[in-house]
Amino acid sequence: MNNKLNVCIVGSFRECVDALEGLGHNVLNVTRNGNFFCDLPDILEKNNFKPDLLLQIESLGERTIVQGLDELDCPTAFWAMDPHLNLHWHSAYARLFDQTFSTQKAMVPVLKNAGVPDVRWLPMYAYELDSPAISIRKNDIGFVGRINNQRRGRKQMVEFIESRIGDYSFPVEQNLGFNEMLTFYQDTKIIPNESILGEVNFRLFEGASCGALVLTQDLGEEQSSLFEPGREIDTYADVLELEEKLKLYLGNDRLVQVMGQAAHARVQAEHLAVHRIEKILDYVKDGSRNRSSGADAGRWLAITLAAMWESGMHNLPVHDVLSRLAAFKQVESLVVSMLRVQAASGMYQMLEDNIMALLGSEFLVDSFDLNLTGSTAALRLDNWDAAKAFWYRQQKSMGAAAMLPPKTPKDLLILWTKDLKRRNRIFRGGFPFNPGLHLPYSAVDCLMVAYDSCPGDPEVAKLIDVMIRPFKELDQIRGDYLLGYAGTEPQDWRVLFELGITDLHSYRLDQGMKNIALSEIIAREQGQERAFAMTLKARDDSGMISRRLEAVID
Repeated sequence: MNNKLNVCIVGSFRECVDALEGLGHNVLNVTRNGNFFCDLPDILEKNNFKPDLLLQIESLGERTIVQGLDELDCPTAFWAMDPHLNLHWHSAYARLFDQTFSTQKAMVPVLKNAGVPDVRWLPMYAYELDSPAISIRKNDIGFVGRINNQRRGRKQMVEFIESRIGDYSFPVEQNLGFNEMLTFYQDTKIIPNESILGEVNFRLFEGASCGALVLTQDLGEEQSSLFEPGREIDTYADVLELEEKLKLYLGNDRLVQVMGQAAHARVQAEHLAVHRIEKILDYVKDGSRNRSSGADAGRWLAITLAAMWESGMHNLPVHDVLSRLAAFKQVESLVVSMLRVQAASGMYQMLEDNIMALLGSEFLVDSFDLNLTGSTAALRLDNWDAAKAFWYRQQKSMGAAAMLPPKTPKDLLILWTKDLKRRNRIFRGGFPFNPGLHLPYSAVDCLMVAYDSCPGDPEVAKLIDVMIRPFKELDQIRGDYLLGYAGTEPQDWRVLFELGITDLHSYRLDQGMKNIALSEIIAREQGQERAFAMTLKARDDSGMISRRLEAVID
């Protein structure tokens, strides 16, 4: 590659454009301008621009789908900003690029397992801003972000902080522009942070850019490798720790100043846009041509559009989406996408014709995804025999030992749940699954369909709990099912204990401690004090729950 490059950037990220130009490269920045599709070859021709590198940076608001990538004679890369929420379409769209950069380190192996050939970790970036002295900032603590019932965890975090800070100032802003937000943070001492699904988010970098102390959820090694907890930021595991950290930092301007400035210095040294651009250029040097081309490119683009349509991310006519899918040789991924779109659009006669034709042929007889989709589509159509037939077909293809046949739709969905768990397809972050609209893809999807058909079913509620218990970021959802299950098993102290833990992870301190205290009382009445103590010890690393519990019991 030449020292001076022509780089085409698709996406509205001025900082990256400035960083490239600051390094001496020529940049053509292509922004959305109201168009969902970007005909890149046409744009390049009109601008007489021959790129040495094409980089699309995902915009989190209005999406842009680039067409004509396989025609470019240069490396192509896609920087996925929210892959933890968009895997359902990123895993297809990334096939159109040579390299994919994921802001979330944990998603790198997930994307690779989904078939994306070259995936690298590239965190979000921060901004080169001034950091005013903490002593002159007017907001003791401040938050910028949407507060509504769709973001219950965030709403409960804000309400909890408001209940605990007394006379300290805590403005919450929901409608600030980008520059206004940064100005707000420069006038704020402490910024509490909450993520959607345990992801490292932009608020962490934005707050650190302004020299504020970011008080964020403990997200483990990935986050701590970016900013050091206890020195540059601080973290909390649950609402008990959040309460203690608020007591520590509110009014302690000297400590907040030291930590905020340490975070600001880390930003200047490692986390600016120029640092990310330099890493991209390094990554591209050792990359190779991996993108799909020709009919394969068209196929993956069609699958991308189908996945986005299914999740409500664009309003292209459904017939256009299906026509794109039908334009290519029918392979597993295309057929599955077509069935899913037909189900979500209510084309039930077409859906039934297709699944019956599949059952009558040997086409993709050993495809797990096709058999799962066909079986759950048949359940949607109340075709019990076809639903079972797809399951039997899957068992035969696997050479599985004889099993008791499912007797009810719930039995069948639980069997598919177990198969999906073995494949580590537990849940899909970000996909707005509606059991009456969408066909299941994950284990939790199957259980949600079962629960929807029989609300309050304790067996299904318990299975959902077991399935998502390892994922702390899902405790808000888990708590909803545990609450229903606890009503059917009021003397099961373990259920009450787990419900209390989910409360503490969801900013419900008083309710959480009440549930844990009640679970201890029930355990004691049943002669299971030792079992309770061991369970508590395993879930209480900080010891704060035990200390608070003693106060509650007293």
